[in-house]
Amino acid sequence: MSRLLSYSLFSGILLGSSWPVNGVTPLIFISLIPLLYIEDVISKDNYGKKNLRLFFYSYLAFLTWNISTTWWIVYTTLPGAIFANVVNSSFYSIIFLLYSRVKRRLDYKAGSLFLITFWIAFEKFHLNWEFSWPWLNLGNVFSERIDWIQWYEYTGVFGGSLWVLCANFSLFNLLRKYSSFKDKRRFYIRIIPRTLLISIPIFISLLVKPNLNKIDEFKVLITQPKIDPWESKYGTSKNNLDYFKIFKDLTYEELRANEYDFVFTPETYFSEGYGENVDYFGYTKLHDSLYNYLDQFQNTNLISGIQFYKLYQNQKEKPTKSANPVRDNIWVDYFNSSINISANKGFEYNHKSKLVVGSEYMPFKSFLEPIIGTVMIDLGGTIRSMGTQHDSERKVFNHSKKDLRTIPIVCYETIDGEYVANYVDLGANFISIITNDAWWGDTPGHRHLLSYARLRAIENRRYIIRSANSGVSTIINELGEYDNILPYDEKGVLSGKAYTIDKKTFYSRNGDYIARISILLSVLLLLISFSKVKE
Repeated sequence: MSRLLSYSLFSGILLGSSWPVNGVTPLIFISLIPLLYIEDVISKDNYGKKNLRLFFYSYLAFLTWNISTTWWIVYTTLPGAIFANVVNSSFYSIIFLLYSRVKRRLDYKAGSLFLITFWIAFEKFHLNWEFSWPWLNLGNVFSERIDWIQWYEYTGVFGGSLWVLCANFSLFNLLRKYSSFKDKRRFYIRIIPRTLLISIPIFISLLVKPNLNKIDEFKVLITQPKIDPWESKYGTSKNNLDYFKIFKDLTYEELRANEYDFVFTPETYFSEGYGENVDYFGYTKLHDSLYNYLDQFQNTNLISGIQFYKLYQNQKEKPTKSANPVRDNIWVDYFNSSINISANKGFEYNHKSKLVVGSEYMPFKSFLEPIIGTVMIDLGGTIRSMGTQHDSERKVFNHSKKDLRTIPIVCYETIDGEYVANYVDLGANFISIITNDAWWGDTPGHRHLLSYARLRAIENRRYIIRSANSGVSTIINELGEYDNILPYDEKGVLSGKAYTIDKKTFYSRNGDYIARISILLSVLLLLISFSKVKE
């Protein structure tokens, strides 16, 4: 038991030690081998409670991985951190249990294929279901090794997950046969093709030369206001006009001295109280203040974070899944939104659609709300249940005068490759990200999210403009490289140049096809295993 316990902890440590931004990335290629060994031992021994023991050892490994990489959630709330790490670890342990079952019912090769495909299928599922938390999807591990993964423009992040899983299985398959080699030289010779499995994608990446036509150069001004979200952001000390004044003070001298195509503020920059009524925003003091300010800079568009709400009156039944009751027959939806406003074209908006479980929406709300009410698990940020917009309502933001088309990505949406790619497929020629990572303080949390943005740049071969409340604000080029940076915890503005790119990558056009193939194969193998009579 102590030996298996050591292997379990070792696997978790390897997984955690490989993770960005300061991890030793190559460790990921051997990180699952101790767990695969544990499963192999348990499946062959004569002791009972195999499933329970396998769950225990795998759970310990995955819990170690989760805690070592996402412990920073505790900066927002201790219960939220416990919930996220405990629950997420159990999902991966269930994957291992199903792998063991398929392997016993079919054979080792079928079991191996099942674990690879089902793991990827789960990562895809984990991006979209009610308990979505895809922070640790394996392909994310290479976000600081962009020179290794330039081929993500063809595969997306799931190509990286496939690479990691295949490498671990290939090495483990060789190690489990070690004792059968009478001539150990043959064993060491067989390590060579396994090494190539790991190294060839890196060589391919070095050879990838994107054939891109950078069409138009444009100038951006990025604000980093460094507003404390806990003490002042959602308090009563300031209103939206106060935040407008801060914005004006940060940008006026730069806008007067230079011509910028876009100016950016971070996520929920304007979020006084319940927000602004989306149906009447054009008649508000905030709108007039922004319009009059931008009227001085006719060629400049503002992309900003804002909180909106929408009232539904005289509604006897709940009008939307996310609506919150106000009083009899009155409901309200709250939105974490982005706006694009200029003096020449008015304004347009999008609502954030990839929400953070617990802090922005209640999972399985229609089922749980009648039982526990509107109580939410506070994972940081707002504690209101937020609304989203339908995919068909999403739109690209257009510059008022130039052919500049951008994706309004808000914070957590950064983590979903296909979600971003769908916007590119709608015609966006650069990507903009507005975010507020200040909830987590100076922890790996905000550094992870920044690093993951580099994956989106490579997948879509688009420049990224990132405005973060407390940092890091930056410009990322189409290779995933930082062109310009305003460091964390500095208040100020960042100016720079970027380029539009119209050519769509294979991934932009086809999205997560590797995950879809994996779903099909894993379901097929699982059904075959359940239908097969155990001998």
